[in-house]
Amino acid sequence: MNDGPRHEHPYHMHDAIQAQPDAFARALERNETDAEAFAAEAASCRRLFIVGIGTSHHAALVGEHLSRAYGGGVDTRAAHSFDFALYGPELGPDDCVVAVSHRGTKRYTALALNRARDAGCKTALITGEGDAQTPEVDFLFRTVAQERSAAHTVSYTGAVAVLALLAGRLGGHRTGAETLGVGVLEDEIPAALRMALGVEDGVTDLARKHLGRRRIWLVGAGPNAVTAAEIALKIKETSYLQAEGLPTETMLHGPFQCVEADDLFVLIAPEGPARKRTLEIADLAEDVGAAVIVVDDGSGDVPAGAARLTVPPVPEPFSALTCLVPLQLFSYHLALARGTNPDSFRAEDPRFAKADVSGRL
Repeated sequence: MNDGPRHEHPYHMHDAIQAQPDAFARALERNETDAEAFAAEAASCRRLFIVGIGTSHHAALVGEHLSRAYGGGVDTRAAHSFDFALYGPELGPDDCVVAVSHRGTKRYTALALNRARDAGCKTALITGEGDAQTPEVDFLFRTVAQERSAAHTVSYTGAVAVLALLAGRLGGHRTGAETLGVGVLEDEIPAALRMALGVEDGVTDLARKHLGRRRIWLVGAGPNAVTAAEIALKIKETSYLQAEGLPTETMLHGPFQCVEADDLFVLIAPEGPARKRTLEIADLAEDVGAAVIVVDDGSGDVPAGAARLTVPPVPEPFSALTCLVPLQLFSYHLALARGTNPDSFRAEDPRFAKADVSGRL
């Protein structure tokens, strides 16, 4: 397969999406020893901050949910690297800062780690493979090879795998008991991701059907509020279409008044405390004539008239990955239907080649 730039399906983004189940498992295996060492030192920390930018910030947010569920009660807070570096909070030697970065070279993630080191914090970096000079940290976790697509997918999943591993190991040290079973990480989640990839034919049809929508609204709650934001970002990066990813209750408090009949709602509603509330939006969408797709784990009925993409049931924090996969594919096939290159970040357009965003990161 061609490793250079591609100009037709399958693009590099497609390869990366398909690689995620194995990448999740490999990220666990290669970081097991260091995760145990990290957890032993970080278990007594007062606060754990997880920082990142863009897709890496989304991984940090999922990491916060994983830590809440499995970290043994450690006070975990996800933060955007830019805000963390420039605005605080105050740090001390009993805090721990974990940064997530695809390449390990982003300016404000490095500044966030510098600030943490200056305060005497324990520091760690979760990043991809490569020879680029990374910030000095106490623990370095490697995930996957650098992606050839500008729309990061497999590196996100690799980072979440490491964050799950760290949460489980922290929980074990803090409670003296297993908080996240080895079988969940090593077997259940990779298997569920493989099954989630099986919806691609249905996703392809939905992408073609909804290509002409004015705006795509992605809505979810808890860990899947993160999924909504991440997929909205992927749609913008690959198809250049208008997409908004919002938490369920935020959608209802104002943004819904922007909806029109030629919009599409994607409701991410696996089993969990917010499922019922999220699905209520389908009724409102129907009232204004907008179309609805529901992504869920088959745990109950969905509103009549909604298209449905079903993934395997997993513990709710991990549904941020299983529900993500069909929507990554949806983003990819929207790009194919629109005739855009999902790998390129619009570099083939001279205007965007000149406005080189990557050079400012």
